[in-house]
Amino acid sequence: MFKHKKIYLLFISLIFIFRVNSVFACSLALHDWQLKLFFKIPVNAPLIPLSEISIIQSQFKKAITDKILWVIRPGALSPYLDIIVSFFDGWTSEAKWQIISDNKSVIKIAKSFSKEEKKPIIIGSDNNYLKIAVFLDANSKNNCCQIVIAQDSRIRCIFQDPQNPWAQEFNMQSWYSLIFYRIPIPGSIISFSAYPIAGNRSSIYEDHDLVEYLLSKKYLMRRPDLVIDPYSFDFPDLPK
Repeated sequence: MFKHKKIYLLFISLIFIFRVNSVFACSLALHDWQLKLFFKIPVNAPLIPLSEISIIQSQFKKAITDKILWVIRPGALSPYLDIIVSFFDGWTSEAKWQIISDNKSVIKIAKSFSKEEKKPIIIGSDNNYLKIAVFLDANSKNNCCQIVIAQDSRIRCIFQDPQNPWAQEFNMQSWYSLIFYRIPIPGSIISFSAYPIAGNRSSIYEDHDLVEYLLSKKYLMRRPDLVIDPYSFDFPDLPK
């Protein structure tokens, strides 16, 4: 049984508040993130299958099946999977997702569908870890805070297309980032972002007016104009 229901329900709520779409956004602030707190927790399954959806849609731009089998340990995630997937763009949100207990390998499951005319994509997630990190921004005298929740997984995928069979393994990390100004949490929310959405970092929410105000009061440090790619990274690498 998935042991971290409170964290999971928090992110279910965030998805309902901010429907996930890739949008363009800019950040005017320059942060110097310092890691202050870090936890690494083994879990049965990812909170939300961001990496799994991104892998399938990057490999197959158009619908190739109407069924996706996800091999994980069933838990609190199971009843909400169809709801979660429906909030993402792309053909995978229209496919029927089904959770299969992980006591079978993706290869054995694939073989059981070898004679089926309509074959599913089979995707398995294991070696799952939840990483929770808290960063403080030295440039704002530690008044600006970022909470990162990352998911590490090994993902194995199989699709038995008679013409172009496909099988690959990926080591993936997906993450969610909430940035706010001043404690108590959440204080004033500056941004909420996630990765990967359609293979990219997605800014789901940004309060540009708040950032402009904090910059005008010199509560945040302004990003130099010479920085071409403000999203080259969002936070330092997390510990292994």
